[in-house]
Amino acid sequence: MASRLLGGRLSSGKRAPCNEAPTSTWFENLFDAYKDADEQIICPEGVERLCQALNLDPSDVLVLVFAWKLGAKRMGYFLHEEWLAGCKSFSSAHSTSELCNLLKAIHDSTLRDPSALRSIHSFTHKFCREDERVRNVEISSAIIMLQLLHGKTFPAHVKNLVAFMESNAPLQKRGVSHDEWMMILQFCREVEPDCSNYQDDGAWPVLLDDYVEWYQKQQKL
Repeated sequence: MASRLLGGRLSSGKRAPCNEAPTSTWFENLFDAYKDADEQIICPEGVERLCQALNLDPSDVLVLVFAWKLGAKRMGYFLHEEWLAGCKSFSSAHSTSELCNLLKAIHDSTLRDPSALRSIHSFTHKFCREDERVRNVEISSAIIMLQLLHGKTFPAHVKNLVAFMESNAPLQKRGVSHDEWMMILQFCREVEPDCSNYQDDGAWPVLLDDYVEWYQKQQKL
């Protein structure tokens, strides 16, 4: 999954102008360089070639940032209309190196902006669900996204949460809901790594109550 971070849905629609956002001939031409020969879409093979041009591993967090800013809906694909939606964010880029630098700047800014961090965190939950009818994200996907998004910012929490998720059989079966996913981010931001200030007052979901109980037991082993 980590190699399929960019995405969208198949569409054979005609090329549309970038109406409200600034236009960039270079950025629009970049789409043509990697799109499918028969469809207005970048498919997995094109995604991999694009990542190579940007000198990024497909599992790099900057690729996820790219998908978020374009509002991609499906891993492994980029719709043309999604690409055009990125004009506002990326119209100043005129080379792959400039585009990569923009992604780095956006990512750095996101880490300093709680609202933006919540936005990309929320985005990843839907992005990981290949079927919109499925409400929960599989644990394997949740683990990848936790490590990718927050592994460096909240290393202790992420390491322990991953261990908890991997050892929890019921959670493995049902996955993580969107509400739980959003509360995990709040937990990482508000609760100390040793959970010393955690308040079991009903404000947290059962998933995090169970995690804290599990963590405390691990400390006594």
